[in-house]
Amino acid sequence: MDIMQEEYDYVILDGKRNVDTTSMNMNTSQSNSQSNSQKEDPVQHTMDTEIRDSTTTTTIDNLIIPDLHTMLSNIQLAPASEIAYFYLQNTIGLEPQTMWKITEAGSILGFTVQNLERKINLLKRVMNLNNNDIKEIVSKQPSILHMSANRNISPTVLFLVRKLDLSKMELRSMVLAFPCILCYSMQNLGRKLQFFEMDLGLDMDGVRELLVEEPKLLCAAVDSLLPRFKFLHKEMGIPLHDLQKIIKANPRLLLYSLKNNLQAKLISFFIMRLHMQPEHILRLLSSYPLIMDYSLEHHMLPIARYFVLELEFSPMEMRRILLKFPRLMTHSLFKIKHVVGYLRYQLGMDATEVKRVLFQAPQVVSLSTDDTLVSKVSFLRDAFGLKDEDGQDLRKVIAGMPTLLLCSVEKNLEPKVEYLLEQFGGDEMKMRQAILTQPTLLGYSLVKRIRPRMDRILDIGADPIKITVGITMTNDNFEKWLANKSSRIQNGGQLIKIKKKKKKKKVGQDAETAAGTSNSIDLDAQQRSGRIVHWKRL
Repeated sequence: MDIMQEEYDYVILDGKRNVDTTSMNMNTSQSNSQSNSQKEDPVQHTMDTEIRDSTTTTTIDNLIIPDLHTMLSNIQLAPASEIAYFYLQNTIGLEPQTMWKITEAGSILGFTVQNLERKINLLKRVMNLNNNDIKEIVSKQPSILHMSANRNISPTVLFLVRKLDLSKMELRSMVLAFPCILCYSMQNLGRKLQFFEMDLGLDMDGVRELLVEEPKLLCAAVDSLLPRFKFLHKEMGIPLHDLQKIIKANPRLLLYSLKNNLQAKLISFFIMRLHMQPEHILRLLSSYPLIMDYSLEHHMLPIARYFVLELEFSPMEMRRILLKFPRLMTHSLFKIKHVVGYLRYQLGMDATEVKRVLFQAPQVVSLSTDDTLVSKVSFLRDAFGLKDEDGQDLRKVIAGMPTLLLCSVEKNLEPKVEYLLEQFGGDEMKMRQAILTQPTLLGYSLVKRIRPRMDRILDIGADPIKITVGITMTNDNFEKWLANKSSRIQNGGQLIKIKKKKKKKKVGQDAETAAGTSNSIDLDAQQRSGRIVHWKRL
């Protein structure tokens, strides 16, 4: 008989030993056959007898060996819902990649389901999270399941809520973005809040707004935040109140590398290449702090090289363009080249005219050459009849007032055209002449500048074409010019010479002094005549 079968011939029923008789009969028949076939060895017989005697004296407990089926039937298997691995995979719905991370950190799998549920329910309750939010948090920060619900998670949440006066939604957005926040100690978080309050000078409302906008700041060490702050404040000379506004607009400034980012851009590029002064840096960062988010090597430098080397702007001109339109750096080099190509080859502008457009209206690079830019050019061409074959008149208007390309057709250009055409009595050729003479006319406000001055010109009976002269003047010069024009109209277009009292020459006075005296204006005579004759438009 097989040895394994012999071992399991004994079974336990009701705590008593029972012998499998079938097995014993089989053993007896085998023993009889062996004795008949061959002679028994005396030595072997003695050893067998001793073994049987020793077996007989063994306690019953030593002979009780349960069979395999009984052992398996007594094993109680826990359901999958009570096993940590299956709970996280099936109930929470973690992705295989996250489960792999958790498996590597095997201690999480040693937690009971009740332990995990307690932590997850706490997170759900204090931040109104759903299962998808929990899945996102655990996927980003599996170690959060290591934290104790009572000793770590709950006190940290309470500290942040009380210190920053956070709402559930604000805390939820912060933790969803960076779950690692809940893994820091309260002492660590307290030091960071102290930096924003004491060094940066923000009140607690400002700190809350800053951290809700960029919660990653709570993941940065104070030892890295402080040098960046000192560089911007001390070395760049940015006043504290301005720096507060800049950092609120772009909190990532405190997260960038000091050497490879802040110093490289502000010192190496803006100051050394473009010859900016500290006041220029302040102006640039105040108007568009997000300019620091763009790559220096792959974005800023290629654009600067294109403007300086290919378009032949000087570094100082490039500086002025960038200060006027910092969002130039938000556009790709391909987009900029596309706009330049449209101006150069489709409108036929020469290099000088293109430079003038980009220098005075760099915002033009943000316009679409397939829609916005083309529609504005078409409007100017059709509205003023600038349809000469070589396009010279159209180029003259655009180069003379590049900012026209930035004006809205419906809200700006069209109302001005309608008004001017009405004032010129519907004479399109006369309006066209006015625009070719003074393209900047369309750049002034219709309500605040064009209409008031046109009304004054028409009131004195002057030709409306004179708006091309009066539109560019300051208020004082316009009033003087208007008075002079009114006097000319009243006198039939003739200037009245004003006789001046001549002073007696002094002995020794040279001819030049005498001539200067003879050409002086008698103020009393000027006031009596009501005319201004000393102003002359060149």
